[in-house]
Amino acid sequence: MSKKSTELIVNGVKKYGPTVGKLALKHNKEIIGAIGSINLIKRFNKSDDPDQSPKKAKNKHPRKQRYQYYLTEVTPTLDTRNRDELFQYRLEVEQCIQQIKMEQAQDIVIKKQIHEGRIKEWEAILSHIVSQMTIKDYMEYLRLFNNPEYQSEYFAGFKADVEKFKKLNTVEQYDALVQYVHEKTMIDIEQIKREFSVPV
Repeated sequence: MSKKSTELIVNGVKKYGPTVGKLALKHNKEIIGAIGSINLIKRFNKSDDPDQSPKKAKNKHPRKQRYQYYLTEVTPTLDTRNRDELFQYRLEVEQCIQQIKMEQAQDIVIKKQIHEGRIKEWEAILSHIVSQMTIKDYMEYLRLFNNPEYQSEYFAGFKADVEKFKKLNTVEQYDALVQYVHEKTMIDIEQIKREFSVPV
C-alpha cells in the first residue's frame, strides 16, 4: 500500500469517523438487526452443507453412523486390537449384514440394488477384520509354539484356546496341533508344518 493511499484512509477516518460513530449510536438497533440477519443468512447457507448440519447428522441412520465409525476408527487400527475386540467387531458386522439382507428380502425390487451396495461395503469391512484375526491368531500360535512360557495379551479372554493349544504342543500331539491351527486360522496345512516344525 502506498503512502498516499494510507493518508487518504487516515484522513477519511478523521473527517467522517465521528459522524459515523454518532449515526451508529443513534441507529444501533437497526444495525444490530441487520448484522443479525446477515449472520442468519450465513447460518442458513451453511445448513445446506450436509456435513455441517447437526440436524442431518442426528437423522443419519444408526447403521450408517456405525459404518462410518468402522471405516474411520476401527479399520485403520485393527492391528492394535486384541482378539476379544476383533471377535466383537466381527459379530457386529455380521449382524449388520444379516439386517440388510432381511431388509432386502422385504423391500421392493428397486431398492434391492441399494441393499446390494450396502452389503458389499459391510462385507469389505468384515473381510478386513477376519483377515486381521487370521494373521494375529496365527502369529500368536506361532509364538506360543516356540515359547510355551509366552504370555499372550492378544488372547486375553480366550484362555481355553491357549490351554488347548498348550496341551497339543507336544511331539505326540503334533498332527492334532497342526490340525487345530488349521481349523482356527484356515492357513494351509503344508505352510503350518513348515513354520511349526516338529521338535526333535
